[in-house]
Order: sequence, then structure tokens, then C-alpha cells
Amino acid sequence: MIRFESTVAGPFERGQEFGTVHAAQVAASASAYQSLFAACAPGTSVGPLVDSLGAQALLRVEEWAPALAAEIQGIALGAGLPVEHVAAINARTEILSVLRFGAMGECSTVVSVGRLAMQNWDWFTEMSANFLEWTIPHPDGRRVTTMTEFGMVGKIGVNERGLGTLFNILHHRDDGADVGVPVHVVARQILDSAGDVFEGLTVARDAAAAGVCASTSITIVDGSSAVAAEFWPGGLGTAAPDDDGLLLRTNHFLSSPACDGDTWEERGSDTMVRLGALAQALKGTISAEDALSVLSDHDAGVCAHPAPATIPGYTNATLATVTLDLPARSLTITPGLPCTTAA
Repeated sequence: MIRFESTVAGPFERGQEFGTVHAAQVAASASAYQSLFAACAPGTSVGPLVDSLGAQALLRVEEWAPALAAEIQGIALGAGLPVEHVAAINARTEILSVLRFGAMGECSTVVSVGRLAMQNWDWFTEMSANFLEWTIPHPDGRRVTTMTEFGMVGKIGVNERGLGTLFNILHHRDDGADVGVPVHVVARQILDSAGDVFEGLTVARDAAAAGVCASTSITIVDGSSAVAAEFWPGGLGTAAPDDDGLLLRTNHFLSSPACDGDTWEERGSDTMVRLGALAQALKGTISAEDALSVLSDHDAGVCAHPAPATIPGYTNATLATVTLDLPARSLTITPGLPCTTAA
């Protein structure tokens, strides 16, 4: 498990340092996604399309979060890669939506407000060596720690003010009409700029207004509250914790009207089964041990052992479990299947 702390705070310089230090890993991540995109359209050449989509994504990031666009440009320069390829890593959810591959690795999330925030990160096993823990200082003293993929600016994380983000992919029938603002950039922008759930939701609403085209739930959590911000091409919905402070997430919409366009049934997703398992096992005041136990559940597929993905030649599995420690402003990444940790 690689952990890296940037030593420079300017966005472009920080990206360049990251790309230089991790040139091999960023190149491997870019290559892995180029291969994945190609596998989504067998028999055709998707390279020019992906380059065009990467360029479009970079333009949207420049418009909405220019500091993060500079960071992406710095990573590309440091790694010696075309900037479109690094932008495509950041927009991989959007590009997969444009390519109409809606059945992808799916994650399960558990939040107990004021107590714990954890999730399984499920994705393609072919990407199992492509992630790290990255700590990011800012010139004004702000600090972000994120579990992310090499070349991607952010995903799951926590900042120095005790605000965290968790990540679940969603799918809507209107996804993929455009690239829009990449959802992984949105998650990082929330970590960079928000100090509590209200401020995080304000950033989310701004991103939705700018245009998000790949449905995703970013759960925003602080020491006293939480909300699931559900992005879809039509806007933003929200889901709140229950009366016990529990907010449980899998991979279908919890908010209306987005739920009317959810495609979980036609994709054959087990999202409802997993959410049911979480809800049945977790009630009232829960501990980290309780959460890890249900995240290790096999009967409902919450702990996802390697299985063939919809994309031929690819495999889905739980690649890591991530725990946010909001009081300590830190996170813990446990690679591999959670059942091996819980045992």
C-alpha cells in the first residue's frame, strides 16, 4: 500500500511532483483505463473518442475547478503523458457512461453519524494495484487525505476540518449524453473547500448546476451530520440518515425523481439485496466491529469475491475497505477482502 504526502502546495507544482514521483504508476493506470475503454467497444478503435472525451473533461474541470485542472496538467507533465490521458482517468466514470457500459463494480457504505464512516470499494481487479493514500497540503494550511487511483485527483477522503466523503456509483437511463464535470473531481473539490456537511452540499449543488452527467452518490459526513448527495444528469437529490443516525448506501437512487430513471433492475444489480443486508444487520447504535462484520457478508454479496464482470475479460471484486476517522482527520485503507480482516 503506497502512501504519499506532497511537499509542494501549488496545484500545478503539486501535480507535477506527484506525476514525476509516480510516473510508472500513473502510466500503468492510464494504460489500464485505455484497455478498459477499448474492451467496452470490441472491434472498434475508441482511442480518438477517448482522447476527445478526455479533452472535453479537462475543459469542464478548467471551467468549474481551475486549480484541479492545473493539478491534472501537472500530473501529466510529470508523468510524461498526454494530458488527455490523465484527464480520462479522472473522467473514467463519465467515459464508461458514454460508452454505455452501465454494469460496473459496486460499493457498499455504512455511516453512523458521530460514530463511524466506512465503505467497501468494489471495482475491477485489473485495477487492484492502481490506488494509494495521498495527503495534499494547500498553500493556506488546508489539508486533504484521499484514497484515490494514480492520476485521479480524489475519491474517498477526509480533510483537516473533519469532513469526509464516501463514494458509490449509481446509474440512470440519462447517463452518458456528455462528459460533464467529472464526479471524482467533485469529490476532491468538496474535500478541498468544505468544512461541514452544509458547505459540502453547497459545493455539490454548484457542481450539479454546472452539469454532472454520470450518476454517483457522494456521501458527505462530518462529526454531527451526514447526507448522500445523489448526482444525476437532471440535477441533485439527497438522502438523509434515519432516526438512529444511520445512512446506508449501495448502488441505487434513494431520492426522487432520479429513482424513476434508475436502471438497477435491467442491469441485474444486487444493490437492493446488499442494502437489505446492511439494514437488517445494523440498527441503533453500532460499532466499527458491527460495520466491518456486515461489510464482510458473503450471503448478500457485500463482500464481493472475484467474479466475472459484464465487460468480457474483466473481473469485479472488493479491492479495499476504507474507514474515515473524522476526529483524527485521517483514514485507514485495508486492501483486499474485508472478510479476511474481520476473521
